[in-house]
Amino acid sequence: MAELLAHAVQLNGVESISTFDADGRVLAEDLRSALHVPPQDNSSMDGYAMRCADVPTAGAVLSVSQRIPAGSVALPLQAGTAARIFTGAAIPAGADTVVMQEECETLPEQNGLQNGMAQIRVNALPAVGQWIRRAGEDVTLGAVVLQKGERLTPASIGLAASIGLATLTVVRRPKVALFSTGDELVMPGDIAPENMPAGSIYNSNRFFLRAMLQRLGCEVTDLGIVPDNLDATETALSNAAQAHDLILTSGGVSVGEEDHIKPAVQALGELNLWQTCV
Repeated sequence: MAELLAHAVQLNGVESISTFDADGRVLAEDLRSALHVPPQDNSSMDGYAMRCADVPTAGAVLSVSQRIPAGSVALPLQAGTAARIFTGAAIPAGADTVVMQEECETLPEQNGLQNGMAQIRVNALPAVGQWIRRAGEDVTLGAVVLQKGERLTPASIGLAASIGLATLTVVRRPKVALFSTGDELVMPGDIAPENMPAGSIYNSNRFFLRAMLQRLGCEVTDLGIVPDNLDATETALSNAAQAHDLILTSGGVSVGEEDHIKPAVQALGELNLWQTCV
């Protein structure tokens, strides 16, 4: 394996593709975040944002001064009040804690209005910072979130999207030529099993290797079946070498007179590795 890898050549060429279409592709550059994720302190619970100093004991009553849905701009929190807040909404300036709604009690309107504002009773003593997701808690501004050379997965695509990347620069796909050799090979569908000539076999390797190459992200050119003939084998290898990064063959690699891959490779180029002993 080490000897094979020593002859590997890094692919040249990159392309820009939609992040939607990047699954399985290989990054051509580091991805660095241009923002904090999350971009600001926000609530991880539906509840009420408040100051711990305004709730010295459980049972304190606060007026609700504003309502903050996710995506809205919060006003600075007035002293002695709470803000109704929802999951993902920005924490208002001045608040230092969030109390979940299950630990707060909305007072009846007849005795729960103060200066026109509804009131709540906070039934739990809050701690500073509870239920607050801090800006940059997931990703900090300037951080490298994915490195050059990483193969992208659904999770990493989501991470790229979270830092605002609609397109990604990826390495172009390897171009692989695939062919089989052997006069005994028959393609499934060409001849029914009951009509198979003696000595013939179905070309199952072609299906297996093509699927594996495609799963690895290669662009596969399927050159079909090459006859057991030296000239035909040399022609197939020569043509495939013109526009492909790799040629993968099946069959014709033993040492008999009908095995033509080795002499064809030697005629066209250089043979670095042939057989290994275990």
